[in-house]
Amino acid sequence: MVAGVTATLHAVAANAQHVCELLGELRAEQLSLYGHAEPAHADPADFAAPRGLFLLAFAQQRPIGCGGVRTYEPGVAEVRKMFVRPGYRGRGIGRRLLNELEASARAGGALEVRLETGTRNVEALQLYRTAGYRSIPSYVPGRGEVNVAFAKALH
Repeated sequence: MVAGVTATLHAVAANAQHVCELLGELRAEQLSLYGHAEPAHADPADFAAPRGLFLLAFAQQRPIGCGGVRTYEPGVAEVRKMFVRPGYRGRGIGRRLLNELEASARAGGALEVRLETGTRNVEALQLYRTAGYRSIPSYVPGRGEVNVAFAKALH
């Protein structure tokens, strides 16, 4: 656990080196929890402006978290690839990333934001519920058994 963390957020390409490192850690965590995982990369075109945004959180000149938002369908954005290194969780970094991604989606015309997280991702489930997300049926075929889908209206 790292005390007194001050993080800065930076917009980056979804295939930046630090992002790839963090997504590799995310994949390893998913493999340990579920025995399978998504590929450890994000398509930069999905998160490029004006379609989306990818953020990298830094603390003490070290990448500690990331997340992206992309247009899913007209009026709906999707948050993807959210990850905060375990030693930095519970310090508001995920919430800051989420707030910035929601603001970007809102500015891009989204009325709703959706996301999915695994049923065993306890910290993520807590974050999304306390951030005002409500459970919805899975919107990605085949993922409903290991993931929980959420949505939030953007006002």
